[in-house]
Amino acid sequence: LKSRHNKDFTSLLKTPATLATQAEIPEAVNSNAQQLGGTLQISQAGNAEGVYVAEVKIRFVNSRGEAVDRKGNPVEGRISEDFIRGELKLKAGDNYSPSVVRSDLQQLQQLGLFDKVTVSIEEVGTDVNVIYNVQERSARSFSVSATLSDDIGVAVPLSYTDRTFARNPQRLEVELQPSLRGIQYDVEFVSPYVAAEDRLGYSVRAFGDRRISEIFNQDIDLPNGDRVREIRVGGNLRFTRPLGDWRGTLGLNYTNISTRDRNLNIARRDELGNPLTFSGTGVDELYTVSFGAMLDRRDNPFNPTSGSILSLSTEQSIPLGRGNIVSNRLLANYIQYVPVTLLGISESEALPEMLAFNLQAGTVIGDLPPTEAFRLGGRNSVRTYDSGDIGSGRSYFLASGEYRFPVGRDVGGVIFVDFASDLGTGDSVLGKPAVVRDKP
Repeated sequence: LKSRHNKDFTSLLKTPATLATQAEIPEAVNSNAQQLGGTLQISQAGNAEGVYVAEVKIRFVNSRGEAVDRKGNPVEGRISEDFIRGELKLKAGDNYSPSVVRSDLQQLQQLGLFDKVTVSIEEVGTDVNVIYNVQERSARSFSVSATLSDDIGVAVPLSYTDRTFARNPQRLEVELQPSLRGIQYDVEFVSPYVAAEDRLGYSVRAFGDRRISEIFNQDIDLPNGDRVREIRVGGNLRFTRPLGDWRGTLGLNYTNISTRDRNLNIARRDELGNPLTFSGTGVDELYTVSFGAMLDRRDNPFNPTSGSILSLSTEQSIPLGRGNIVSNRLLANYIQYVPVTLLGISESEALPEMLAFNLQAGTVIGDLPPTEAFRLGGRNSVRTYDSGDIGSGRSYFLASGEYRFPVGRDVGGVIFVDFASDLGTGDSVLGKPAVVRDKP
């Protein structure tokens, strides 16, 4: 069972976002995973560690993992083998190292060109050949669907991705959602880090989003009886590259946040007279510089069964625009995976069985627009609650534990426990939105 972004339905406890730019608790799902989908797997070859590598091969496979098509012809790749080899650290003449192979898989994944990559070992006398089995993504993809909400009514989301925009591995991603109440959009151009050229990765993004507020919700609305809408319009420019064992991202960000009624008229206060924005005008502007770093120690970059991943980020706002907001947002996210065999089913027969633990914490120092408070509750926080229903605070702490287990070859289940707290900071948010709404 997959969502349209190919997230694992069994769990949202995956990889923390390298850099959080929104006011919600950062999704425990890697931003690249959301964009790229698919999995990367490495064949276990512990007995090959330290063995001389005679040759590194690239083998293209289809969606079934087969190297030949139905007619018996070899599967041909669109991407040149030389380009793929240029992204690999493992070379012929090296001694086999699982950690180097994992690093190679991470680099191939962030290029956005592949649905799946596996690694197999071929014995050649006392040496080995290492084979990267590559399943390419389609060069272009398009999707269309229909949705219905009580805010905008019927909408028709459109999504288009070009993964060879201008040249490999650049990509263009366009998401549009036209409706009778306007159009929402998210357009991003990505030029990922290329190891062969040691070329800085970068991305440019523009977005426009409308949603019912998850901070000013429940039974307290606007004086005219409408629910509060948050309109966010902005963009960012980001640069990324490896920093030793870490992967760093530097961002320049702009967001215009306005609170409005159903007809998009500016709303300054709720029905109790509490302010909705920091500036008091119904519009706040955020100019920020952000930096994030991620240390990935998992055994497998997309389908981990052991290891850990740590991400840290800071986002400093500059006092420009409406509100003259000066603040610093700090976030930390740590996930640990522990393999178990309580059911006695091997990974080769079904989805891996494991325990997963997640710790998150965040705080905002300085000015805090109420729309930028941390939202507790929701599928990326405490599950079974709607987003923001537990509370909204200046700081937060989140702890999650999961037991993941296979139900069949392609279906898995999860038992989870989530805990979150605003650490008593709900009343330090302007207008005390969580307090006046009596959130838990």
